[in-house]
Amino acid sequence: NSEFIRLPQVLNLTGLGKTSIYKLMSNNTFPKPTLFGVRRIAWRRIDIQTWIKQKIKERDSGKTQLRTYRYWSNTNEQ
Repeated sequence: NSEFIRLPQVLNLTGLGKTSIYKLMSNNTFPKPTLFGVRRIAWRRIDIQTWIKQKIKERDSGKTQLRTYRYWSNTNEQ
Protein backbone atom coordinates (compact mmCIF):
# COMPACT_ATOMS: atom_id res chain seq x y z
CA ASN A 1 0.00 0.00 0.00
CA SER A 2 2.22 2.82 -1.30
CA GLU A 3 1.08 6.34 -1.90
CA PHE A 4 2.76 7.98 -4.88
CA ILE A 5 3.48 11.67 -5.17
CA ARG A 6 4.37 13.81 -8.17
CA LEU A 7 7.31 16.18 -8.61
CA PRO A 8 5.60 19.33 -7.25
CA GLN A 9 4.89 17.51 -3.99
CA VAL A 10 8.47 16.19 -3.82
CA LEU A 11 9.78 19.73 -4.32
CA ASN A 12 7.46 21.00 -1.59
CA LEU A 13 8.41 18.27 0.90
CA THR A 14 12.16 18.56 0.37
CA GLY A 15 12.51 22.27 -0.26
CA LEU A 16 14.79 21.44 -3.18
CA GLY A 17 14.51 22.58 -6.78
CA LYS A 18 13.94 20.37 -9.79
CA THR A 19 17.57 20.59 -10.93
CA SER A 20 18.83 19.59 -7.49
CA ILE A 21 16.49 16.60 -7.34
CA TYR A 22 17.69 15.30 -10.70
CA LYS A 23 21.34 15.93 -9.85
CA LEU A 24 20.96 13.97 -6.61
CA MET A 25 19.24 11.15 -8.48
CA SER A 26 22.10 11.00 -11.00
CA ASN A 27 24.51 10.71 -8.05
CA ASN A 28 22.37 7.91 -6.57
CA THR A 29 21.76 9.97 -3.43
CA PHE A 30 18.02 10.54 -3.88
CA PRO A 31 15.19 8.05 -4.43
CA LYS A 32 14.41 7.24 -8.04
CA PRO A 33 10.85 7.72 -9.28
CA THR A 34 8.59 5.07 -10.77
CA LEU A 35 7.67 5.43 -14.43
CA PHE A 36 3.93 5.16 -15.08
CA GLY A 37 3.92 6.28 -18.69
CA VAL A 38 5.87 8.25 -21.25
CA ARG A 39 5.69 11.50 -19.28
CA ARG A 40 4.25 10.27 -16.01
CA ILE A 41 6.56 9.64 -13.07
CA ALA A 42 5.98 9.61 -9.33
CA TRP A 43 7.88 8.85 -6.14
CA ARG A 44 6.72 6.71 -3.28
CA ARG A 45 5.93 9.08 -0.42
CA ILE A 46 7.62 6.71 2.06
CA ASP A 47 10.88 6.86 0.07
CA ILE A 48 10.93 10.66 0.21
CA GLN A 49 10.05 10.70 3.90
CA THR A 50 12.81 8.17 4.62
CA TRP A 51 15.32 10.28 2.67
CA ILE A 52 14.34 13.38 4.68
CA LYS A 53 14.64 11.47 7.98
CA GLN A 54 18.11 10.25 6.95
CA LYS A 55 19.21 13.81 6.16
CA ILE A 56 18.03 14.91 9.61
CA LYS A 57 19.96 12.03 11.24
CA GLU A 58 23.10 12.99 9.32
CA ARG A 59 22.71 16.61 10.41
CA ASP A 60 22.16 15.67 14.04
CA SER A 61 25.08 13.25 14.13
CA GLY A 62 27.48 15.84 12.73
CA LYS A 63 28.18 13.80 9.59
CA THR A 64 27.33 16.70 7.33
CA GLN A 65 28.37 20.31 7.51
CA LEU A 66 26.20 23.15 6.42
CA ARG A 67 27.54 24.97 3.40
CA THR A 68 27.53 28.70 3.49
CA TYR A 69 27.75 30.84 0.44
CA ARG A 70 29.01 34.36 0.25
CA TYR A 71 27.50 36.51 -2.41
CA TRP A 72 29.76 39.17 -3.82
CA SER A 73 28.58 42.33 -5.44
CA ASN A 74 29.78 43.03 -8.97
CA THR A 75 29.83 46.73 -8.25
CA ASN A 76 32.78 48.62 -6.86
CA GLU A 77 31.04 49.83 -3.73
CA GLN A 78 33.38 51.50 -1.26
